[in-house]
Amino acid sequence: MNVNAVIRRILLPVLCLASAMSSYAQHIDYMAVQRALDRASQPTLWQRIASRMSMPMISSEKVQLSAHAGIAYTAETNLALTLTGSATYRTREHYPQSSAHATAMASIEGFYRVALGGEHLFGSGNGRLIYDAGVASLPIRFWGLGYEAATSNQRSRYTHLIANGTATYLHHIAGGLHLGAGVDLRYGKGHNFEPLAEEYLHKAGQNVLSTYTTGLSLTARYDRRDNAYNPSRGIYLSLTGEVRPKALGSFNQTLWHVTAQANLYQSLWQGAVAALDLYGDAWSSATPWFYWPMMGGQSRMRGYYYGRYTNSKMATAQLELRQQVWGAIGVVAWGGAGTVFSSLKTFDWGEILPTYGVGLRLKAGERTALRIDYGLGRRCSGIIINVNEAF
Repeated sequence: MNVNAVIRRILLPVLCLASAMSSYAQHIDYMAVQRALDRASQPTLWQRIASRMSMPMISSEKVQLSAHAGIAYTAETNLALTLTGSATYRTREHYPQSSAHATAMASIEGFYRVALGGEHLFGSGNGRLIYDAGVASLPIRFWGLGYEAATSNQRSRYTHLIANGTATYLHHIAGGLHLGAGVDLRYGKGHNFEPLAEEYLHKAGQNVLSTYTTGLSLTARYDRRDNAYNPSRGIYLSLTGEVRPKALGSFNQTLWHVTAQANLYQSLWQGAVAALDLYGDAWSSATPWFYWPMMGGQSRMRGYYYGRYTNSKMATAQLELRQQVWGAIGVVAWGGAGTVFSSLKTFDWGEILPTYGVGLRLKAGERTALRIDYGLGRRCSGIIINVNEAF
């Protein structure tokens, strides 16, 4: 029984009794009361939009399939249409749920991305296979490589293409600790260069325009979050190191790559959560430039154009306050800092860049929320429209 039905059963008899007991009671328009209750029971505009964007296809005890349609916006992609299909399933009745998803995304700027991924749990969940494959092409503005180029060069343009396939097996050790190994196939390419963009690469000594490599990795992960989609408390730690042997690719050198991430979530007062994100991404100095981390975009250093600050190593930190305001509506505010650099010897504290901003959250389901962020940085700003939290 819904809330409005309960209100009707309680409120209407009380009104009738009050009318009967008082000779001075004013006339009550019970039809108006009924119409007001009916209006209150109707779904809101946002609820109607959310139901249209989320279309359940199959729902049973073992398998649930759904499809979602939506829009996204960043300065890099402009307005984009997204289509996502997701599935959760159990191989046996009492086993934990595995998940899979497929995503297609295209924008009016010529950006596109097609991806397939998921997490398959074996048996009681002690072992899990995390997989991801996709291809993406992004026409992107380009100022050159390194901090100085991003701050002083004139803007140019090229198209960044990346294709990858990754599979990682993690085994549960104890508590929230998982250890595992993986393989990653990656192809990168830069093309459709404007003359100025070619000049920037030549000055930086970067003459390789495409290559493929194979990475062999080891991963340690510690996860004690209460919810992987919208955590309110807990900690998440991840460290991955990989080597890309020369013999397993088209590049003429062996490469290495390390990523580290630490997230902390803490409930504060009613509806409020503080979230901390620390992130590092480091490639060996010989790595081709189109594999390098790019600062900015939709998750870290929001407000900066994705790819303006590019180098072989990146470090970022951000602290976000999330507050549930009313019903499906929430707000956030964040502040942080980050930089890119080529080595620890060249690291310069004066090149650390700030980021801060505010955002709106509109919950559209148990695991989905529309995210609208406005981020600011040093002499830049940007709007991001996407789904779910940045981290």
